[in-house]
Amino acid sequence: MNLKNIEKIELNYLEMDDYEAVVDLMKDEYRHLKDSTWSREELAILINKFPKGQVSIKIDGEFAGFALSLIVDYDKFEDNHTYKQITGNYTFDTFNPLGNILYGVDVFVSKKYRGLRLGRRLYDYRKELCEELNLKGIIFGGRLPNYSKYANKITPREYIQKVKEKEIDDPVLNFQLSNDFSVRRVIKNYLEGDKESCEYAALLGWNNIYYTQPKKNPLTQKTVIRLGLIQWQVRPYNNIEEVLEQAEYFINAVSNYRSDFALFPEFFNAPLMSKHNHLNEAEAIRELAGYTKRFRDEFSKLAISYNINIITGSMPELVDGHLYNVGFLCRRDGTTEKYSKIHVTPDEERIWGLKGSDEIKTFNTDCGKIGVLICYDTEFPELGRLLAKEGMEILFVPFLTDTQNGYSRVRVCSQARAIENECYVAIAGCVGNLPNVSNMDIQYAQSAVFTPCDFAFPSNGIKAESTPNTEMILVADVDLDLLKELHTFGGVTNLKDRREDLYEVKLKK
Repeated sequence: MNLKNIEKIELNYLEMDDYEAVVDLMKDEYRHLKDSTWSREELAILINKFPKGQVSIKIDGEFAGFALSLIVDYDKFEDNHTYKQITGNYTFDTFNPLGNILYGVDVFVSKKYRGLRLGRRLYDYRKELCEELNLKGIIFGGRLPNYSKYANKITPREYIQKVKEKEIDDPVLNFQLSNDFSVRRVIKNYLEGDKESCEYAALLGWNNIYYTQPKKNPLTQKTVIRLGLIQWQVRPYNNIEEVLEQAEYFINAVSNYRSDFALFPEFFNAPLMSKHNHLNEAEAIRELAGYTKRFRDEFSKLAISYNINIITGSMPELVDGHLYNVGFLCRRDGTTEKYSKIHVTPDEERIWGLKGSDEIKTFNTDCGKIGVLICYDTEFPELGRLLAKEGMEILFVPFLTDTQNGYSRVRVCSQARAIENECYVAIAGCVGNLPNVSNMDIQYAQSAVFTPCDFAFPSNGIKAESTPNTEMILVADVDLDLLKELHTFGGVTNLKDRREDLYEVKLKK
């Protein structure tokens, strides 16, 4: 078909005046079937029940193709259903306007107009309709019209795999796979009399990434999240009250910008060790651990009063005689949860006697699912992958580095975590000098928010970054819906393309 000769392509709702054209296309394609077409009454029922689901394509006024679909409550059907069952024995009694799945009944394109991607237009319309109606996705049984040629040699599952690997040409299945549909399983005895497919079908599905579960509660989770990062200057403090006063100042500042999260650095309260400088380093940090419960409780109060979720950076905690590096998620609803550093650096173990934690987990918040990795932990890609497998959308990294090369390790690895796990990563550190605190005398930091590197994000993967070695706040917005689109439509899809048939990252405990 010469595109230059086409003046107009129209996609319209199907009408009963189109019935004869529908029958002609079905007879041509289903000529091998005994009952190959819908009756006028059946088509009228379908159009009356669900007019938006039935569309046609016309080229310069000539009927070129059509698509039929139903809304069904798919929970009432098993994946090994038949075509007759899903259509209610061709009565369409299975149509349920309150259902959760758009089921593809038929798609036909005239042979005269093939090669114009009309089928893609019909599928794209279905996808848009699915999103508009807030349905979970699209499902249909795809015929395997060339399978009969191979049935005495390979199974339907092997046939589908060979089609995927381009060893066998199946124009129907190839087209469906190229339009983002994935094979969920093989169905036996799907379409009665379909000898070309040996009555087998591939159950194909497409997930609506914008689907939201209907809720009785009118409140919905935010999708654009504002992050407030605190680049903290270490300075001498006389007592914990002065540290808390400075912390509240910053929380107030990022809260005034209506931030959803405030992120503090690792060991931001280390200046309180100066009064214990007469002790050795291991004893001094254990004295600092005595303040941790107070910090947790005070930060929780600040989270409530300033209506903000606070990632408290980190601080030492003694548990059964063992010293850990921990922090707290203080939610604005008053709940708190603890996270701990998994990997302690050689110096932290040798000088302070710190012990690594065994707990790795994500946290649910009113702004999505988050993870926290403290400093050195972000240099171990397995941790980020484990959190991503649990649905993490934002990774927070409080850090403390004394040299620029140490900072570069944290920064570069955090950027890698954002790309490979298709998530946002926010890092915040301390700056300045503490000459009176052993092992904490100098700090280097440049706080930042990193993104994946794809079309919807900054090309260099940097959403925002602070001025190096300057006390300040950094405020940036991140859009969780962009991550959902990336997972399916990104230039590359790191999470989806993992070769789990070849390798896998697993949590042992």
